[in-house]
Amino acid sequence: MDLLNLFLSVWWFSCFIAPIQHVGSVSQEITCYTCSNKTTNFDCNRYAVDRPCFPDQTLCYTKHIMDEYGETTLLSKSCATKEQCNHRTVGCYLLANHPINMKCISCCDIPYCNREIPTNETNAILLLERQDSNKGL
Repeated sequence: MDLLNLFLSVWWFSCFIAPIQHVGSVSQEITCYTCSNKTTNFDCNRYAVDRPCFPDQTLCYTKHIMDEYGETTLLSKSCATKEQCNHRTVGCYLLANHPINMKCISCCDIPYCNREIPTNETNAILLLERQDSNKGL
C-alpha cells in the first residue's frame, strides 16, 4: 500500500503542482483557458481546451459581455498576441449597438491567468507579470 501511495503522490505532484512552478518564468510558451460563446465562467473553464498557445500568442485574453443586471450574456477566452492585448484594448465599454450591455476585456501573461472573468474597471486590466511580455507593449 505504501508503494501505491508514493505513486499517487508523485503522479498528483507532476500533474497539478509541478506545472504551477513555471509561473513567472520567462518562457515564451503559455497556456490559457479557451472557449467561445459560453454563458457561464464555470462552463468555459470546465470545457476549455488545454493546449499551449502558438509562439506569437504570449497572452491570455478574456471577453465578457454582461446585460444591464451584470449577468453574463457571452463569454469568450483565448490565447492572444501583444497586438490584440494592449492598454487601448482592455477595459470595460458600453456596446454601441446595445448601450445597456457592457463588454469587459482583460489580458494577462502567465499560464491559466484568465481563470476569472473581468466584471468592472478594477479587474478588466492588462496584467503583465513575466519579464519578456513587458517588452514592446
